[in-house]
This record gives sequence, C-alpha cells and structure tokens, in this order.
Amino acid sequence: MKPEINFYQVDETIAKSLAPLLLKILSEKKKVLIFCHEQAQINEIDGALWNYGRNKFIPHATIFDKEFELKRQPILLSNKEENLNSADYLVFLDEPSESFVSKFSRVFYFFEEGNNSAKVKPVNFYKKIGGKWIK
Repeated sequence: MKPEINFYQVDETIAKSLAPLLLKILSEKKKVLIFCHEQAQINEIDGALWNYGRNKFIPHATIFDKEFELKRQPILLSNKEENLNSADYLVFLDEPSESFVSKFSRVFYFFEEGNNSAKVKPVNFYKKIGGKWIK
C-alpha cells in the first residue's frame, strides 16, 4: 500500500513550521521519524523543538543522543534511512529512497519556496500563506 504523501511549502523556518504538525501527531498517539541528511539541520530542529512555546513540550531525540533508547522516542530526528523508533509517519526534509518512504502510512515533505526537489509525487500540496495552510 502506498503512503499518503503531503507536501508543505513553508514561508518561515522549517523547524517552526514542524512543531504544530508534531503536536498533532503526538495527540494521535503516533510516532514520527524526521529525516534529513545534514547534522546541522538536525541540530537546528532539535533546538527549535526544545524552545517551542513555554507550555508545550515536544518529546523528541536525535540519532546523536546516546542517553536515550531510540525505539521509545515518539519523535526521532535522523540522517539514516532506518525506522529506529518504529514510527508510523515520516517527515522528510531531504528526499529518502522510495523504498524507505513506502514503509510509512503517512509522509510529509517540508520545504522552503523554490527548494522542492522531491521526485515523489504528493497526494496533497499545501502552502503556508499568512500563517494558514492553504491546499
């Protein structure tokens, strides 16, 4: 079965745009893997999630965190094409292989305007305009 693939073109930092989606996924009691190649981007998103809102905690870990059991993490940031936290959903910032994408029930691709290089085709395409997602 092919996953539902949604594209999200952001008008702010990707890290800031991810947080509301991640909170929604957590409320559904699902796990998510965030995939990107660059360690610097993983670190940027990690920092943004730790600093997102005073009253909202977004539990997560990175592939580089040695003190956490990765399998137990509801949100894992990784540069490896391995589902190390048994995630239901995949968020990718750099395109992984099609075989990896096919292992998830839902897939989300976040990119900044002009940087859509994905070869996979979306089911839905959203663009953030004035703080709201427009289909």
